[in-house]
This record gives sequence, structure tokens and C-alpha cells, in this order.
Amino acid sequence: MSRGNDRTSQAVETLVVPVHQAVAEYRDAPVAYAERIWALFHLDDEAQKAPDRLGAEVVAVLGRLLQEPRLGAKRQDLFLARKAAEVLVGLTRTPRPDLVQGAWAALMETLAVTRGLAHRGAAETLGSLPCLDGVSPRPPAPAAGGTQVAWAKLLERAGLGNPLRLQRQGRSLVAGDGNGRRPLVVKMARADQDPEELAREAAWMEALAGPEQRFGCRFEIPEPLRFDGGHLVRLSGLPSPAPEGSALHPEGWAIAYLAPKDYFAYPNDPLTGRLPEPEAFVEIMARAARLFGVLAAAGIVHEAPIPLFHNRVQRHRRRDAGRYEWFRGGRLDRWLASCAYPNWGPTGLRDFEHLVAFTGPPLHFYRHLGNHFLSLLLVAGSYFRARDSRRVGRLPDGRPVDARDLFDAGLLIRVIEEIYRGYYRGFVGRPPRGAVPLDASALAERMIEEMGVDRHMEEVLRAADQTAMTRPEFEAFLRRRGFAPSRIEALRRGKGDLVVSTGPHLGGFNQAISLPELITAVETMAAACIAGRYRRCQGAAAGDRRDAA
Repeated sequence: MSRGNDRTSQAVETLVVPVHQAVAEYRDAPVAYAERIWALFHLDDEAQKAPDRLGAEVVAVLGRLLQEPRLGAKRQDLFLARKAAEVLVGLTRTPRPDLVQGAWAALMETLAVTRGLAHRGAAETLGSLPCLDGVSPRPPAPAAGGTQVAWAKLLERAGLGNPLRLQRQGRSLVAGDGNGRRPLVVKMARADQDPEELAREAAWMEALAGPEQRFGCRFEIPEPLRFDGGHLVRLSGLPSPAPEGSALHPEGWAIAYLAPKDYFAYPNDPLTGRLPEPEAFVEIMARAARLFGVLAAAGIVHEAPIPLFHNRVQRHRRRDAGRYEWFRGGRLDRWLASCAYPNWGPTGLRDFEHLVAFTGPPLHFYRHLGNHFLSLLLVAGSYFRARDSRRVGRLPDGRPVDARDLFDAGLLIRVIEEIYRGYYRGFVGRPPRGAVPLDASALAERMIEEMGVDRHMEEVLRAADQTAMTRPEFEAFLRRRGFAPSRIEALRRGKGDLVVSTGPHLGGFNQAISLPELITAVETMAAACIAGRYRRCQGAAAGDRRDAA
């Protein structure tokens, strides 16, 4: 036997030791852990240089190592899991069909049956696979413009007559006349916003407009209006004042577009109480997932399906600006409030100012897909809470509101599965084969338990955050959170931390998310979609266009 074979046998032998014994050893003896890392690196080298020397035993050992229930007790296990998964990925590139099929099976089974650090390591390894080969999207060039336009001119272009109905939607003014014409939407720039961002949103609308066949499903895209060749206008003579407290651009920059009739309909609207019927809700969610997937496959990422925060109040002084980094598994701030106005509905996706042409490492792309899945799953849970939006917070005796009876477990399971199938179909280009790679029933049960009971309502307003506010801002903050005027007047800003009720949150303040199963599901879905697209791209590159099983 050659020295190379000797070394491979030694590496395999190091890992073939009963896995429960191996895990116990490297916990107690750092050298044992180092030996296994060395063995994995050596196996990875052999897989690339001489895969014919390896057998099915190597795949089996790696699979057992990744799926060992005790793997993940230490932080270093994350690196061990990543390397084991990398070796399996390397084996999928060999000319040996038995190794290829066995390696993929081990990786997919790992996604399905593991959790914690072992799961994260395998998922991030798959999520780092290059799956956008040949895709180099370019953001559309904004047509800036800058013409001064009066309100009457906008109505004339939109063809709207009387009686005119006006409605505020955040910083947008919506006008319609009830005669079947598309409503006119005037979206105004924020005070701190570069107006060119609005122009880019209009450019995305034009770039994506076209027949539905481009997306394979219904997607109604607004029609932006141009004035003197540009999208940006400076408005004058608006009939409706801006909402109190809104901070709009002092120069009145805006874009105008004709929107589909149901553009501002939401799948979970808690204010009107007009929720879609269950079948319609499933269809809306599955189609939104598919559209997110289609765009992602083209290298176009929606960065804000819903606003996700770890801590809203500390945005000004945190490295992450308070935004939620789901892969860290921290507490999710005000999850129900985040779901109030998702950027999708019956007409498809919206708020195109958050579309970007992705450039960056594959792992960051995987995390964007995770944001999509997390947003979709959260909104799925919020649909049931919207059936009675008054039931939230704490009862007079201090007990958390229990709204689990509003949930339909069977419907939630269907939505979870259709979200995955819709996204996979849009992103990979074909429906997934086989079962959804997670236990949707167990996930739904945990979602109902945590999303249905408002256990976590408190937030701590640190003294440092209080001093960053002006006195009027401090008082307004407390008023919005139910503080009595007499108590507000007695409080000294920055004197000490304050506990305020802002929930429901998923997890206690500065703690981990109370629904870690949601993070595991997001890891699984995002990694499985990327692996599916990677396999299909690899097959096409090799001239084999048969669907990979």
C-alpha cells in the first residue's frame, strides 16, 4: 500500500473510532480534537487529489460525525462541523457516482435531523456554495429628473377625476376616484434620504415590468410616471398635509406611480380585520416566496421584506445598527409589530427601493435568503394573531395574553411547506423533489407556543439611550409606551435604566431568541435551496441537464 493510502487509512481510522467515543475524547482532550481536524483536512486533500482512494466508508463516517447528537456542546464544534461538511461537499465533485450520491445524501440528512452548532456548520457550508454562476446583475440607472410638478398635473397624468379619495400610507399619498382606474401613489423622500434612492425604485419598476411569464406567476408591478424624462419630481400644492411626526425631505422630492388596485392590501392586516381566506392566504405566501426566489436567482435581493431588529432603541450606537442578524440567534425585537406591513400582498412584491443587485461573498447571499425565509415565517404566524389584534400584551393581573386558540395548526403547517416549495421553485427553477427537509409539524407546534403567548414584553431603555434623546423625544417615547404624564414628568432623563413594555418580543432582553427552532428552519430552507441550485448549475456545466435527484 502506498504512503498516500497509508495516510488516508490513518485519517479514516481516526474518524471511524465509534463516534460517541470520539466526541467524548475531544471534549476532554484538546489533542483528540486537533487530531480530528487534521484528519478532516487530510481527507479533504485526498478528495481533491485522489478521490479513487476513498470509499463509501469515509462518507458514512463523516455523516455519523455530523449527526452525532452531542456534537455542538462547544464553540469549536462549529468549526469541526463546517470542515466535515466541506469534505462531503468536496466528495460531490469527484467522478465517483457512489461518493457523489452518498455525500449529498449525508448532507441533506444532516440538515434534516441536526440542530445547534452542527446544523449551523453544515448549513453555512452549503450556503457558501457558489450558485450564481454567470449571473451579473446590474442595478438599473435611475432617471433622476427634478422637475417642479403641481398636484393638479399629477392627477391629469393619472387620468383621475372627481370625487377624489385620498389616503395616507406611511409617507405615501394615495389618490383614487373609484372608477376602476389604477390609484396614483406619490411617495415622498424622507428628510435623511438621498432622493436618488427613490429614483432607483422607479427604475426597478421599469426594469422588472413585462409579461408574467418572466416570473412564472402573478406579479403586478406599478407603472412609474416620468416628467421631462425623469422620475424624480419636486411637488407643490399637495392637498393633504404630511402625517404628524413624519420627517419628509424639505425640498419635497418624490416619485409618482400608478399602482395595482390591491397594491396596499396586506396578507395579515390587523387594522381593517379584512384577512384573506385561508386558501387565498396560502397562495399569497407561496407566491411571494416564489417571487423572492426568482429575483434572488437573478442576483436581485430584496433587503427588507419586513423590518427585523434585535434592538430598535439602540440603533444609533450598535455595530449592527440594531438590525437583526438571524444567524446569531438573538432575541427578536417586537416581532408582531415588524409583521404589520410586509412588503408583499395579493399583487406580489413591493417597496422596490430595497432591491439591490447582489455583489459579495456567497455566505452573505445565503444570509439574505435566510432573511426572506424568516420574514415569511414570521408573517405566517402573525396572520393568526391578526384574527383578534386586541389580544396582545399582559392581562390586568400580569399574566401574558394567551392567544394560541387563534392558530390553526394544520393551516400553519401547510403555509410553512408551501413557503419552502414556492421559494425553491423560484430559486432553483423546478419544484423540489421529496418531502420538505424539516419537520413542519414540530415547527408549527413551537411557533404556536411562542408566537401565541406574549411572555416577553419588556425592554430596557438604557441611560445612555435616554441621554441621546432630547427631552421632548424622551417624553414622546414614554407616552407611546403607555407611561402616565405624571410619571413622565417625575423622571429624570439619563438618571438610570427604565423598563418599558414594547413587546411582544421573541426572547427576553439581551437574551437568545425564544424560538430557536425558527432559526434552524431558516438555516435548513436557505441551505437546501442553495444546494439545489448549485447541483443544477453543476449538472448544466457538465453537460448533464437531467434533474439531480
